[in-house]
Amino acid sequence: MFITTHAALGAIVAEWVPDQPLLAFGLGLLSHFLSDIIPHGDSQLYKGYVAGSKVKRAIAYVTIDGVISLVFVLFLFNTRLIENRAAISMGILGGVLPDLLVGLYEVTKTKWLIPLHRVHFFFHNMVTHRHGDLSFPSGFAMQMVFLSALLSRLA
Repeated sequence: MFITTHAALGAIVAEWVPDQPLLAFGLGLLSHFLSDIIPHGDSQLYKGYVAGSKVKRAIAYVTIDGVISLVFVLFLFNTRLIENRAAISMGILGGVLPDLLVGLYEVTKTKWLIPLHRVHFFFHNMVTHRHGDLSFPSGFAMQMVFLSALLSRLA
């Protein structure tokens, strides 16, 4: 999933526990792994990154997604759409943290991040290794529909 999608989902699940930021963080984290089970079209991009053939493309997608996520969070916090900022912040953090740490691992190869990297890709590949992934355009479209549905819940 895109970081933006994980951030929106983290914000939504945090609304379930508006007065419990730590629980919102945990639910955001859980939502990340559960939503990554859904095939979403980025398997080939990651394989190309690891193989060294699509590094620039992968970095470009992650950078664009990161900027869009930042704009999304700034929009949320500069409108009156949310009331429970601590819980929403922690839900978003839990929702995006696994991808941020996987990215940190990919750049640094830090040993203590290996278990998280394995858990992340266990969920990420749970369905796609058995049944295949969507094409990138199909995955992109699916995530846009999913993201629109999530954003309509925040409005």
